[in-house]
Amino acid sequence: MNLFRAPLLGACLICAGIPAIAAAPAASPQEPIRTAFAVLVGYPSKDQSASGGALLVPGTVIPLTEEPAASSDIGRRQIVEKSLAFSKAAEKLWITFRLDPARQRQDGKSEMAAIGKAVDLPPLQDANIKMTATLLRYDNNNATYRIVFRQGETNLADSTVVVARGGRAVVGGMDGPAAPYLFVFVEPEAPTGSKAGTRPAASAQGITEPKLIYSVPPKYPADAKKEKVEGVVVLNLIIDVDGAVLDVSVLEDPDPRLTKEAVETVRQWKFRPALDIKGQPVKVQSTVSVRFKLQ
Repeated sequence: MNLFRAPLLGACLICAGIPAIAAAPAASPQEPIRTAFAVLVGYPSKDQSASGGALLVPGTVIPLTEEPAASSDIGRRQIVEKSLAFSKAAEKLWITFRLDPARQRQDGKSEMAAIGKAVDLPPLQDANIKMTATLLRYDNNNATYRIVFRQGETNLADSTVVVARGGRAVVGGMDGPAAPYLFVFVEPEAPTGSKAGTRPAASAQGITEPKLIYSVPPKYPADAKKEKVEGVVVLNLIIDVDGAVLDVSVLEDPDPRLTKEAVETVRQWKFRPALDIKGQPVKVQSTVSVRFKLQ
């Protein structure tokens, strides 16, 4: 099993999208900081056919009430911008490592990370691999984490990554039969009062993310394929309490033909609904990206 570490890759992928961080009063070193983690697993492409892929973006789920105005337009725009930045960073990873866009697995969680306390990351299915993240130190500008990959009693990889507060970095995983490519995204919350801060993700409010349980792959529009048109369509979904997609709106439209196919495809998807802190299904707003790429 070959191992690699890529904290610098993550910094390069998203550095252009990280807003400047405003000065804020120093936080007590004993206080935990909200950190979002996402685990992405990819596989090398087995064929060269044209295909589309879907990537659910973690940390962007917004619970919906009977009063839609409860979420401010500014807050929603900030969440959308963070979703687009995450999607583009993941897209670059898939292109860089030539991974199959139709074979993407993802899970995520949001935790109050305390210094020195390990956070268990979502486990990797079909492999005895455990991942943990430990906040080592932080200030108003950066946070330092230790990311460890273990298989049984063996450390497969042990990386330390420095992440800008309100920004994002990624640590590379392993190359092997169970998980050819594994990436851990780390996103510490910006200091209080920073322009980079956004409202907490739904998971921070006790809301679980909806899980995709049924999907159909998008078909590459023949005319767009002939003209070699590629792109990533980013959509905003309203997911009902039964997991059905109630509504789809477009956040990023690279080409009308690709967008039309993505919207029609996503409307057919089915989710395991999001749950509130009491375990009851709730209607939520979430984000999905559909990639069209010619191989």
